[in-house]
Formats: sequence, C-alpha cells, structure tokens
Amino acid sequence: MNDRKEVMPGHAWERIDIPSWAWERQQTRHLLRERDIAGLLGLAQAHGASQTRIASATGIAQGRVSEILSGRRTVSSLQLIERIADGLGMPDHSRILLGLAPRRTPQETAHSAVGDATDRAAPPRASAIDHQVRERLEVASVDHALIRLFEAQTQNLRLIDRKLGAHYLLAQSQAHVQQMHDLLHHSIPGSVRRDLARVLAEAASLTGWQALDAGRVATSWRYYELAKAAARESEDLVVLAHVSAEQTYVLLDTDRSDEALAALRAAHDGGEKSLPALLRSWLWAVEGEVRAALGQERESQRTLERAFLVLPQQPNDPSLPFLMLDHTHLLRWRGHCLARLGRGEAIEDLTRALDGIAPLELGRAEAGLRTDLALAYSAHGDLTQARRQARNAAELSKRSGSVRQRARLARLLEPQTPSGGEDVEQGDEGS
Repeated sequence: MNDRKEVMPGHAWERIDIPSWAWERQQTRHLLRERDIAGLLGLAQAHGASQTRIASATGIAQGRVSEILSGRRTVSSLQLIERIADGLGMPDHSRILLGLAPRRTPQETAHSAVGDATDRAAPPRASAIDHQVRERLEVASVDHALIRLFEAQTQNLRLIDRKLGAHYLLAQSQAHVQQMHDLLHHSIPGSVRRDLARVLAEAASLTGWQALDAGRVATSWRYYELAKAAARESEDLVVLAHVSAEQTYVLLDTDRSDEALAALRAAHDGGEKSLPALLRSWLWAVEGEVRAALGQERESQRTLERAFLVLPQQPNDPSLPFLMLDHTHLLRWRGHCLARLGRGEAIEDLTRALDGIAPLELGRAEAGLRTDLALAYSAHGDLTQARRQARNAAELSKRSGSVRQRARLARLLEPQTPSGGEDVEQGDEGS
C-alpha cells in the first residue's frame, strides 16, 4: 500500500474524541494487540465519527477509509498506523498496546499527521526548522548511562520472553525499539551513537523474534532489516553476524530453506575466525537446523559436530547477552534436527535435554522440546507417546501464546497422528 496515495493533501486536522473508558474495554485492548485497524476505525464510528470525519482526522482519503472498514484493504505501514492513532486521539497506554511509542508533543504530532503533501504546499520557515532540529537534538542527548539503561531494559524483556513468551511483550518491545530508533536519528555521530545503534540492533532483533513467534512474519522481517541496518551503523561485526543469522528463521519458517542457507552462509563466512567461540558454535547449530530442513542428513550432523567442538567450556559470555547456549542446548538442537530428519535416535538427546532444562526455560522452550519428542516418537512408531507429548506441547504453547509453535505442531504432527485434530491447536498465521 502506498501511503502517499492515501494522504489527503491539505486536509483539516480534526482529532476525534473517543471517551477514555472506551480505550479500557477488553474488546478494544484486543483490537490494539491484534493491530485490527478496521476495528479501531469502527470504534470511532461507534462514537459518532463518520467516514468523512475519520478521513479528515487521519489524512486518509475517504475511499481508502471505506476500503479499510470493509476489509478490502489492510494497513501495515507504521507511519500510517501512527497517523491513525494520532487522529483517533489514542492515549499513551493504548498506543503502547498497538506497538507505538508514547505520543509526541502536539506540535510534532500535527506536523507528522499533515504529511509530506502539506509540507510541500506550505513549507515551514527556516527559523521553525532550526528550532525543531535544536529541540530534537536536545531531547536526544544520549550518554553511556542511558545506553546502559536501554541495555538493561532489553535484557529484562529477553528474560521475560524466555519465561512467558512473546504474547505478553511484543508491544512493549516495539515501543522500546521505536524510542531508541527516534533517538538514534537525532544523535550526533560518534562513539555514543554507534553504541546506541548496537543496542538498537539487539532490541530490534529480539522484537523480530517475538513477532515471528506471534505469527507476524512480515513484521518480523521488517524488524530484522532494522536490526541489520543498526548493526552496520554500530560497526559491531559480532552483533551483525547474530542478527543476520537469526533472520534466516523467517525464511526457514516460510519454507524457503535454500535461501535461508544462502543467507546464513553469507552471515557466517568471511569473519568466522574473528567471532567469539560461543557465537561460532551457535552459527554452526543454526546451519545444522537449516540443513536438516533441506533433508541434508550428513551435512546437518557434520555442522552440529562442529557446534559441539567449538563450544567453550565456560559458555557464559556477558558480552553476548543475546545467546544462551550450553551443552544441554546443543543436545536439544541435535535432537530437533534428528527428529526433523525422521530419526528415532532423537529421543535420547531430547529426553536428556528435557531433564536438564533450566527453570527459566520452562515455557516456550519446553514446548519446542516436547514437539520434537512427539515427532521422534512418531517416527519410532510409538503413537501413544507421540500423542501424549503433542498434548503437553499444545498446552504449553497455548499458555505462552506461541502461534509459531502451535502452527508447527499442526504442520508436523497432524499428518502422523490419527487424533492430531484433538491434540493440536492451529494458530492464526498473519502479519
């Protein structure tokens, strides 16, 4: 969808007033979490706003408003969603649920809502531009203390995500990324800006992973692209290798395994010797999984052996907070690959990994382990155990809200278990 074609040139800025209690309703909060823009415009209509008034408030042509309301057109552009949120007078707590940063000043909001077309029609005076730039630069006075706070916030989101899953955190992570992204674009070049770009890259990569787990594939891809751009600006080759390799899971989950392998090799090749051993081990394990998806059993086993070989004896590396990898994790990874290849030997690795799983991971990670066990038992011919593990995995996935895991259960297990329809719950895939 082309945002420029949807903006009404020179529209009158007239914000719609929706009562504060309406934003607190459970139904409205659901619309926000799902980014149901048609439902939010319908909320405005329910409170007396006509399509013409919605068009005036948001800067979207009336015909486009009609198409969105009827479901004939979807909205995915963050810029357009921001303009709609401003036009509907959305409070900050609702904006965060929608995945937006808290509201900017009225002057900034009005300027953004009018858009490029109005700017061309009536360009602001040079003094106004200078004032706005100075104001933004003052707000963006980032220092190393603030960067450490951002790092700590990202790490907290990462730890909660490992325990509870992305369902509860995606909107918070998106707002966190948006705040740093805005600051980065008004930061002075130098070491502080590079450090901010590095922290942004790590947070955007986490948000991309959460979006993928929530079934929002297109959103995930966009955040990984943002993460790579920020990593390049940071000049941190370690972070760039990590976020580039993690993006391959978007390709892997959309059945583009050949492209995933090519992208992974591009991230892995060239600077491998300069990367920390823990990251190299992780990269080899990811490649083993991609090759298993391609049915390359020998190559998959060889790359996983290399992952075990280069894994440090002390795998806890404070400089790599985005990696949680030890011998148990690699057992789990090898078991996953063997299960994907239809090998019954996966049961031993997966059972040992399940026994050694950390309390922090008793959630989405356990669901993945039990999904792999179900697949391995099915390949081994033990359908009773396969169904039992599938039921446990489905319950854990439902609890964590992992659309990705639930879709994987349906895709991998239903064709192989007669009662898969009872055992596996299919989640919605969409972005």
